[in-house]
Amino acid sequence: MTSSSSNKNVVYVEDNPANLKLVEQVLARIDGVKLYSAPNGIIGLNLAETYQPKLILLDINLPGMDGYAIVKKIKESPDLRHIPVVAISANAMPSDIEKGQQAGFDDYLTKPVDITQLLDVVNRYISA
Repeated sequence: MTSSSSNKNVVYVEDNPANLKLVEQVLARIDGVKLYSAPNGIIGLNLAETYQPKLILLDINLPGMDGYAIVKKIKESPDLRHIPVVAISANAMPSDIEKGQQAGFDDYLTKPVDITQLLDVVNRYISA
């Protein structure tokens, strides 16, 4: 297990391969970041438990358990609640963003993903 100061693990829960590929390419630009991806919430939660990431990126529209259910489980877990969770969602209306903030997301990015904004958000959380 790495020390928290060198931990640049990021878990991304996303079922769309094109979106996953884009985020993989963007995060590859940040030195030391190790990305773990999951196609659904169950695998995402398992990865978060295992790797204790510095940040969790989470799609909202997922098969099975949606992003709101997943962020609720993260915030209720003593082992995970300290990890910031950023929504990456196609739901881009102000009411969607507000709902995300009320659900416990630490930040909310909309699709199509703004590369600069994604880099800024990831850098902010992994360097905290």
